[in-house]
Amino acid sequence: MTTLRIAEIGVVRAGTTPWRSLLVAIALLAISLFVAPARAGAEDKFVGLWVTRWDYRTASDVRDVMERAAAAGFTDVVWQVRGQADAYYQSSIEPWGDEILKGAPDGATTPGFDPLAVAVELAHADGLRLHAWVNVMPMWKGKVPPTNQKHLIYTHPEWRLVNQRGEVQPLNDHYVIVNPILPEVHDYLVGVFKDIVTRYDVDGLHMDYVRFVSELMGKDDVYPADEKSQLLFKQATGREGISTPEDKAALKAYVRQRITDLVVRIRKEAVGAREGVVYSAAIWRRPDLARDTFLQDSPAWLNDKVLDVGMPMIYTDKDEQFTSDLKAWRAATPKARLAPGLGVYLIKPAMTPSQIGITRELVGTPPSVAIFAYSSLFESADPNQNKAFDAAEERKTRLFFVKRALAAMDGKGQELNENKPE
Repeated sequence: MTTLRIAEIGVVRAGTTPWRSLLVAIALLAISLFVAPARAGAEDKFVGLWVTRWDYRTASDVRDVMERAAAAGFTDVVWQVRGQADAYYQSSIEPWGDEILKGAPDGATTPGFDPLAVAVELAHADGLRLHAWVNVMPMWKGKVPPTNQKHLIYTHPEWRLVNQRGEVQPLNDHYVIVNPILPEVHDYLVGVFKDIVTRYDVDGLHMDYVRFVSELMGKDDVYPADEKSQLLFKQATGREGISTPEDKAALKAYVRQRITDLVVRIRKEAVGAREGVVYSAAIWRRPDLARDTFLQDSPAWLNDKVLDVGMPMIYTDKDEQFTSDLKAWRAATPKARLAPGLGVYLIKPAMTPSQIGITRELVGTPPSVAIFAYSSLFESADPNQNKAFDAAEERKTRLFFVKRALAAMDGKGQELNENKPE
């Protein structure tokens, strides 16, 4: 494996002094020689923090994320590297993501550093595990198309969804997605993810949007219904059309199976390309909704040990719903490793420990939880984050309660017995 090192790519973008850049690179390289990456095992505590592609633009932002995550008691950083068929790392397959280029000088076509290489080095230096977070199905979000002509939406327009009337899924305020049943789409995605796993010393590959993203699809639309998809459907099921309720139900089952086929291939060919890489996914908040509505058969993925860790996104401020959803997952996957996702941005800061406590009770050992997201606890590089004093104070208070609750997960609650935020 060729692992990209900070010293090889440069830590600090153009505009800083060469000596400072060189010294930082040398220091981090020296640290990396003595700090071994901590691979996650079946018995290890997993306290994850999702960090979105909006949360970092410079190497300094990356450093801040890792230092803050380690100080707060997190063990694992789930680091977004792919949003919408784009790359937040040095890729020869997909173009740079728009958000990372916003931190570069005007007119620059690269950010001037490799965010993922820097993130891996700094995470390991701080004793953190780093999981490369990839949005699997999304092709593009928003009604304005990408400007980069090398984007997938231009290079492979035939991979977009087409309905039964021959209409391409329109750009909208949510994601348009690739056609999940096409073999060539599977080949492409497996190649993208294998490239990440084999070139970077990541501790895990984390899938998101590994489902049929149907929230804004018309209720009368049937996808995918292009000529090739209908032929593949016929070959798999023997059905001649998609007009009857039975046909449509069979098409949903076929799409669900093809998504599972992709998940299994990623496990074998991408995650399996390097020993010890943890395979996880953000999954829908309830197993029945995941499977039946979003065609994400994640209960089977966990029970069949295709996934190492499942992170059900139980984002709610209602403890009753959180408990009910987590119990449903525990019943559906009794032996699987679950790290429930908490949407702390929805919860009053002082109430955050309640759901972490529910998680501790229902998940058991080893302690496992995931917090969404970094920008709800810390000041982020995201320009859309509320930077007002009151919002900053709320984040500070939320962080205080999260730290206390995380410490209590493994019996260390007494170590943080302050009565107010620091």
